[in-house]
Parts: sequence; structure tokens; C-alpha cells
Amino acid sequence: MQLNDFSRRLARADLPLKPEQRTRLLQIFQEEFARAESEWHESPSAESAKTDADRLSKQFTACYERIGDRVKTVLDERQLKQFQRFEKRNVILSQNRAKEPAWNWSSPFYHWLIDFYFFIILPLSCVRASGALIRDELQADTLGFLTTRPLSRARLLAAEYMSQTAWLQIVFLVETLLIFAAGTLRQIPALGALMPVFLAAQLLAVAAWSALGTFLGLVTRRYIAIALLYGLIVEMGIGRIPTNINTLSLMRHLKTLLAHNPALQAIYEWAGAGVPLSVGALMLATGVFLSLAALLFTFVEYHHTAEMQK
Repeated sequence: MQLNDFSRRLARADLPLKPEQRTRLLQIFQEEFARAESEWHESPSAESAKTDADRLSKQFTACYERIGDRVKTVLDERQLKQFQRFEKRNVILSQNRAKEPAWNWSSPFYHWLIDFYFFIILPLSCVRASGALIRDELQADTLGFLTTRPLSRARLLAAEYMSQTAWLQIVFLVETLLIFAAGTLRQIPALGALMPVFLAAQLLAVAAWSALGTFLGLVTRRYIAIALLYGLIVEMGIGRIPTNINTLSLMRHLKTLLAHNPALQAIYEWAGAGVPLSVGALMLATGVFLSLAALLFTFVEYHHTAEMQK
């Protein structure tokens, strides 16, 4: 299983193993895992579960260190760098499994926080709130009062976007703090280390998703449906393709930012390289969506009667 997992990682990086490399690696894994198992059974029994977990954690680390030393003669330089990332993740995962009870709230909490809250609730809420910036004015027939002010349409849209985004940042900050407080009460480990990374990623995510919602809200009344379609095609489709085209996905860049947290690395297998690129891509996407929205709002006439008849 370990070898297959590592082989898939190399294949995604376009660094496939040669048959002789695979054979040699399989031998190394088998020998070192057998040695670790033998040492575990031969060592004296522990006096407590905590001592047992600490001993097991140390043996995990020692086993992977021995494997890391032996594979240096088998892999080339680029493959070795991939293995070192693979080894680091597996050590963290093994240590966490050793230190935690067989069933606990940690994994479900992190899956709920990331998969449901951060990648579903947050984007849809931002799109829903920001998409309605101009649509609600049209429905209430108040857009004409706003456009008569001595302010260009682009500046008006930017002011609306900034005020709405600032409000969403406050709302999601409070929600995140409440979620982390609940996790602390449930004794979820490593939340303190995750919070700064999570809040930084959330800051960029709210800005980007709100800009997307603002743009889609000016394209069509059915901006939620278009947003869901965008999510299926770009985020769930293109974002999962293991080539450079996945840089079009906002979620891919958010995962890169979150990948540097050890607790999340123990659950997800995300690439953590290219943080400056991901930050720049999220800021660029925000600017592009907002610029497109400003162009539409400047050159397209929106009428209350026409919108109500759609």
C-alpha cells in the first residue's frame, strides 16, 4: 500500500518509477516494516497507554528514517524530494494515529470544517450575498437613485463590493472563532496552530468568492445556478486534473495555503509548494472578477421592468 501510494504520487509529478526501482523499494519497505514490527513485539510491554503511544510514535519515526536513508541509492534527485514529502506526511499521520484513541472527534471535525464549511458553506454564502448587490437594487427599483449620484458606476460597484466584503469578513470571522471554540471544548488537537493559517486563507477566500458572486450577479438573475455549474466544471473538474490547468481552480490555491498545517496534512494529501503563487492567483482572480463586473455594470443598461419580466 505504501509503495502504491508513493508510485501514484510520482506518476502525478511525471516522475514514474522504473521496474527495477519499484522492486528495490518494495524490498526496502518490507524489510524495514518487518524490522519495526519485530522490535515492537520484542520490547517490554508499556505501563500505560500514553507510554505505549510514545514508544510506538518513536518507532514509526525511526522506521521511516531508515527507509529514507536506504532509498537515497534507489531514487534520483527529483524522486527523492517527492519521497521526503511523502515520508514527512506518513510520519505525521503515523504519530497522530499512535497518540490518539481508536475513535475520536478529530477527523470528523476537520472534515466538517474544511470540506463542508470552508469549501461549501463559505463560497455559496459569499456568492449569494455579493450576487445580490445589484440584483436587489433592481428588484426594489432603487438602482436609478444610486446611479444619479456624482459617482461613476465602476466606483459605485467597488464601494458596494468593499462594504459587502468587509461585512462578510466580520461574519465569517465570528463564525470561525465559534467553530474553533467548539472544537477546543471537544478537545480537538492542534487547533491553535491551524487558526492563523485558516484565517489567512479565509480572508483571501471571502474576497475571491465575493468578487465571483458580484460578477455572476451582473451576468444573470440565476447566479446561484451558474455558480454551482462553475463549481462542478472548474473547481470539481478542472481543479482535480493533475496538470498546470488546475491553477484555474480557486480551491486548488486555497488547499495549497492550508497544506502547511501538520494536522491537515495528516488527513489530506495536498501539495504545499507555491504559496506565493497561490496568494497571487487568488488576488488576481479577485481583481479579474471585479474588473469584469465593473465593465458590465458600466456598459450594460439594467432596467427594473426588463428584469421583472425575465
